[in-house]
Amino acid sequence: MTKDEILKKAQKRNASQLDEMELDILQKSNSIGMLVGVFVCLGLMVVKSICDQPYQDVYAVYCAIMCGQYMYKWIRQREKHLLFVGLLWGTCAVVLLIAYLTKIL
Repeated sequence: MTKDEILKKAQKRNASQLDEMELDILQKSNSIGMLVGVFVCLGLMVVKSICDQPYQDVYAVYCAIMCGQYMYKWIRQREKHLLFVGLLWGTCAVVLLIAYLTKIL
């Protein structure tokens, strides 16, 4: 590609469309956000354990978020492993929610 072709392609790009650098930043921020979420869940688990409260609700929310991310990726990319992982996260979320509800009721 010549310099002019690259410039024309960049000018034709939709303003809301992300470039490669922005996509990389978005992906890394999602990964870091999920890692921070795990640490928050661990902290809440410790606090709830000390207070003698069930903590499965915290992990049910985290698993539901992960399920949503993988299901969206599957919808966009149609890769079977993404569907499998998304369903696995969703199943974990449902199991943890049921475990939590049985402990509080």
